[in-house]
Formats: sequence, structure tokens, C-alpha cells
Amino acid sequence: MTVVVTPVGTSLFTNGAEKNSRLESYFKAIQKCRASEWEYYSQYIKLIRKESEEFIRTEKESASAELQSIAKIAERHDDIKVHLLASDTIASRLAAEILADQAAASVLGDTVPVEFEAANDVIKGLQVDDPESFSKEGMTQLMRRINAVSTTSGGWGPWTKPLAINITGGYKATLPYLTILAQLNRIPLYYNFEDTDALIKIPQAPLVIDWGLIERHSDLLRQIEDGIDNWSTFKARHYQVQDLEAFIEVDGEDALLSPIGEIFWDHYQRYFIVELPSGSYYHYDFNARRSVDQAIAELYQRLNTVLGPEFPDLAECYKRIRGLRHNHDLNHSGQIPNRTKNIFIFKSTNNEQIRLLYTFTVKARGISQLTLFDILCQDFCHKTYFDDWKKRFSGQNFPDIDFVIRSVEIPS
Repeated sequence: MTVVVTPVGTSLFTNGAEKNSRLESYFKAIQKCRASEWEYYSQYIKLIRKESEEFIRTEKESASAELQSIAKIAERHDDIKVHLLASDTIASRLAAEILADQAAASVLGDTVPVEFEAANDVIKGLQVDDPESFSKEGMTQLMRRINAVSTTSGGWGPWTKPLAINITGGYKATLPYLTILAQLNRIPLYYNFEDTDALIKIPQAPLVIDWGLIERHSDLLRQIEDGIDNWSTFKARHYQVQDLEAFIEVDGEDALLSPIGEIFWDHYQRYFIVELPSGSYYHYDFNARRSVDQAIAELYQRLNTVLGPEFPDLAECYKRIRGLRHNHDLNHSGQIPNRTKNIFIFKSTNNEQIRLLYTFTVKARGISQLTLFDILCQDFCHKTYFDDWKKRFSGQNFPDIDFVIRSVEIPS
């Protein structure tokens, strides 16, 4: 089942106001009110709900941008569930409640469940009248709620249920953040043009992210995530934060991760970094590379099993791998002798036709990075490859390697 996260705007009311003067006057009364004022405007809410429900029964999916886009997405997917998210306003919360109540009865039928829980799905601080609150609280809470929805729905990643984001409704100011979130996590984005009734799926771009930068500064980002209350002192001690400007929100002496920082930091913690030798990796076709990717995930899991759950320092980790018998898959044929690098051979258990020449680094959470110096897949000479690697990688004349850095989902 695809979970379609759908931010809710006020098109239900603006569309209805064009045909209903009573709805127009009621909507104007609550248009700029925050969600915290809900009880005070309860009488207007009842009147708006009554008029809007009748509008939906008459206009069906054309009543709002959200209904129209959801109906179009449902045509492309056999099995979807819609999860609505509202901004911190009466209008957005009310629209979400009405759409959740009326979608099945008047538009989508029972085949497309629509979920909305005001207690959790009204995103605090997500409004456009207070830019500071929008940036520091609203966007951060929106990212966290989408993450929570993805987790309770199965989460994103190859071992979980799929997620999509419908960006047709809601605030347009959220689009850059949602786009970055979707591109990083390979989440489909859908947008429906109301005037043309055309639904588009925004394709994934081949982005190249400097994950090495985040890896190098992960200790600093972890501290900033917890909050800094003496920013001037912290910045003076850690000049490297100048490389992380986009990831940090500073208010006087207080500092936290910015919404962009939250997106990248969350992604980083759910992924690990791999340095791939571009020459030997891209030498293989797509199917072979997919097998290599599976072997990389297998290597990650095996290392974490052997070295965890309490990871020692890196030197001790290397010592433990060296201490494994030579027929062990993590130290196959023994360590490559090199005075400056700890290089091991991994023999894939799941695919015996794959060998990875690797080293690794660790952090408190486990394996943080794998570096592959060479890859053998499918057809290779089993009698000579170790001698060849030993010859090329043992001496001081270490071969020049062009690496490509990728982030890989941490296996469940």
C-alpha cells in the first residue's frame, strides 16, 4: 500500500466561496486564525462545515485541489492510503477534517482510506504570518511528522511500504523542503494542475551529495541536534561549523538544526556512506551492480554483527577482524599486508561470485563508512585474484582510485 502524505490548504473554501456568498463570509471570519483559537470560533466552524459538505456532495473531486489530486493519484495506484496534514490554522484543520469525513462518502468510495488526527496532524508553527515560527518550528515539525507517518506506515526504504507526497495543496513555501526530502529519500512527488486537470509525477534527479562532509562533522551535528545554548563559545571552539551554515538555525546564543539540517541529519542516520571505486563498479552492468549493492548491505550487516553491539575503538575493531580465521567471510584469505591501511577481503555468503576489497570506519552508532578499493563480480579467476590484489595493494605504490560516494540504506 502506498501512503500518500497530503498537506491541506484552503482551496475547499476558496472554491466554495466563489459559488456561495454565505460560505465566503464565514470563511473570511476564520481565514487568518491560528488553530489554537478553534474553540472560540466554534460557531463559524459549524456553519462552514455544513456549507462545505454540501459543496463537496455537489462538486465531487473538483471541490478542492486535494480531492482532485487524490482522485488522480488513485487512478494510477491500485492500493493507496491518504494521510492528511494540516497547517497551524483553523482553516487548514477544518478543511482536513471535512475532507477526511467526506472523501469516502462523496468522492473516493471505500477503496481509498483517508486519515487525519487533529491531535497529531495539525503541524504546530506551520503558518505564513510569522516567518520565524515557520522556519524554526513549523518546517521542523512537518519533517518530523512525515517521518513519523512513514514509520507507522512502514517507513521509507527498500524493506518498507512505499511513501508518496502530494504537494498540490498546502503552503507553497514548503515545496523546496518537501522536494529535498523527496529527492534524498527517493519518494515520489505528485502535483495536480487544477486548471488543466493534469497530474504530474516529479522525477528523481541524479543528485550528488557531499556525504563525506556530513560524516566528517557528524559529532558536531549530533551536539547541535541536542541544542547549543552558548553559540559564540561553541563556534569559536569548532570553526568547522562554517561548513554547516545551511544546517544550523541560530537565535542569539541558541542554535539548533535548521529544517534543511533535520532532513539531511535524519537521512544520514538511516543510511551509511560507501566509497565505491568508480572504475570497477561501473565496469559491470546494472544487474551485476545490483548484486554488488546487495553484497555491500550484507557486508555492513556482518560487520555490525561481529563488532557490535558495543563498538570498541577503530584500532580494536581492525584487530578483531584480523583475528578472524582466514576462511571467515569478513577476512577471506587473510588481511592484505599494508603498513598504512587496514584492508580486508569480503566473500559474499549470499552470492559466492562477489569479492569486495574493503576497509571501514566506525562511530558510536556502528559502521559509519565502508571504503571499497576494488570489486570482483561473477567471472574472475579464483586462483589468482588474491595474489593480484596483494601485489597491487600491499606496497607503497598504492594505485590511484577514483571514488564515487553514495549513501546506502541501513538494512533492517
